[in-house]
Amino acid sequence: MIKRLEVDGVPAVLAPASGPMHAGLVFRVGTADEPLARHGLTRLVEHLVTDGLGVDGQQLGSTGAEHTYFHMHGSPGEVADFLTGVCAALRNPPAARLATVRQLLRGTPPDRDPLPMWRHGARGFGVASYPEWALGKLTEEDLREWIARYFTRENAALWVAGEEIPDGLTLDLPSGERRPAPAVPTELPVTPAYFTSAGGAVAWDTVVRREARAAVFATVLERRMMNDLRRRDGISYQPHTEYVPRADGTARILAVADALPERQDAAVGGLIDVLAAMRAGQIDPDEVATVVKLTCEGLRDSELRGARLPGQAFNLLSGREVQSLEEALAEVRSVTVEDVTEVAAAAYQAGLLMTPTGSGADWAGYTAAPEMSENTLPGRAHRGRKDRSLRLISGDDGISVTGHGQVASVRWDECALLLAWPDGGRRMIGLDAVTARVEPTLYRGADRVVREIDARIPARLRIDMPPRDRAAIPQPVAPHREGTWRERWRPQLFLLLFGPFTLLGLTGVVSVLTALGNDGRLDWQALLAGLGLTAFFGWLCVGAIRELLARRAARRR
Repeated sequence: MIKRLEVDGVPAVLAPASGPMHAGLVFRVGTADEPLARHGLTRLVEHLVTDGLGVDGQQLGSTGAEHTYFHMHGSPGEVADFLTGVCAALRNPPAARLATVRQLLRGTPPDRDPLPMWRHGARGFGVASYPEWALGKLTEEDLREWIARYFTRENAALWVAGEEIPDGLTLDLPSGERRPAPAVPTELPVTPAYFTSAGGAVAWDTVVRREARAAVFATVLERRMMNDLRRRDGISYQPHTEYVPRADGTARILAVADALPERQDAAVGGLIDVLAAMRAGQIDPDEVATVVKLTCEGLRDSELRGARLPGQAFNLLSGREVQSLEEALAEVRSVTVEDVTEVAAAAYQAGLLMTPTGSGADWAGYTAAPEMSENTLPGRAHRGRKDRSLRLISGDDGISVTGHGQVASVRWDECALLLAWPDGGRRMIGLDAVTARVEPTLYRGADRVVREIDARIPARLRIDMPPRDRAAIPQPVAPHREGTWRERWRPQLFLLLFGPFTLLGLTGVVSVLTALGNDGRLDWQALLAGLGLTAFFGWLCVGAIRELLARRAARRR
């Protein structure tokens, strides 16, 4: 039985559990709360606070999208010492260790999932898809401000798996306020959608209502993928799904199908087929019954081990009531095939599919997710060097980079991050995840645009990057001309020969007119030579005129 209580003003849940005591302190803050220009700040706080605390191999800190928690297995005394030490370190962060911990984190970057960026852009849940560029810039003042905002008594919850709260536990946290769930914007105008990724992975995610039937659907989907993609077709070795509840009442479902390079297209088709079949209601009632039974068994086992407590502490932070085991079991037992089918249909409609480079999902009714901007912002245009199809445009609204049929626009007031290199290269990332790359080497007069960018973008959004190798700085390249050498040089040859052979053509005309001599006899040699030169001249004129007209039409396009 889970008890709800309070420790030093922090809401807590307590329940007996088998095995040694374990407990955790969770805060409602994660990567979804970080601006892109401060990405990595929460993880830095987590590691700095736990640096040197606890028993080797027993302490644990973790930073997720919405929550950061500190967790310990051990004796009551070890648990109390660890969590008390966490709160003391939050009160007085060990600033002397900042540079060391920061360097360690830069060497161990977290895994990056590209799907959130395509769905949510460069903010909120999408921030986790980006590198932690800000780590080298974060200061002690940044840490203290972040701690004062999020790591407070009102924004925390405690769970303890044991008979009672351990003696000596003191949660001396600063006062603050409860932070609401992070916003969940979307940058997908149409779903289901897809995008291609150079990594070669095949994955799908969706956002649905947070409820027991959605969790059951995620497990049924995994079992269906395992049966169809692995056992039956031998496409994927370990397909799997994840069900991630969120504080705003929604949940993310992620499905991943690993595959060898030569089977990736088959994995895309296989995953799409599984999703479409479940959407159409092709779900085995026995499979749902099995999943319901296994889920209930898992809940009972989690109750014995105290594994349900962290989720209940997270619920406290999101304003949800603590759910007893009986309530959880009843909710799962009520799930039917019809419920799973409804979730499958809603999940399919909101789905986002990631396919390997060279493959797509248009054939299955998926819409390509936008990767560039729809419109070009007004302003001064700077032509590309050598490649005249390139344009760099800067104006009162922002920056646009165009060329080869693509447009990347970032407004000044919607810039999430500016990356700046000493050689003048600039990369502006918009809140919609569109990136405008400004390289002074590629455009005429681009130095003026770089100065304008530096003046308009606030320092808090700027990350100064280390110098680039000369080979990494883009250089202007003339556009490649396709076709054979005859196709490339024929217009020039026509124009080159047009002038000289005009004279030969006129000579042929004169030869025809003078072929009839004064004695009345016809000079056949002169006549044939004149006709030949006249015909060649005519063919040359027609070809040259056609090439000139074609070039003129191409310039207009």
